[in-house]
Amino acid sequence: MRSGASTRGSSADAPNPITISSGTMVTWTNSDTIAHTSTSDTSGVFDSGSIPAGGKFSFTFQNKGTVTYHCTFHFGMVGTIVVQ
Repeated sequence: MRSGASTRGSSADAPNPITISSGTMVTWTNSDTIAHTSTSDTSGVFDSGSIPAGGKFSFTFQNKGTVTYHCTFHFGMVGTIVVQ
């Protein structure tokens, strides 16, 4: 998450979208000054909880497909990960 992420919408995370191979670990780093989340749009896939400023969250994607996610604190902060 970049500085000022809450006002950047789908460009809050870069790159977005991102394409990865199955078995790849993705790490979100909060470079903003406020907390954010990285929460899968599909319930139960992943939920970082609150990531404080300077914090990180990692998740390994095993299943192929397209995964969309959002920040529960800031409407419009969304992203897509394509797992091949």
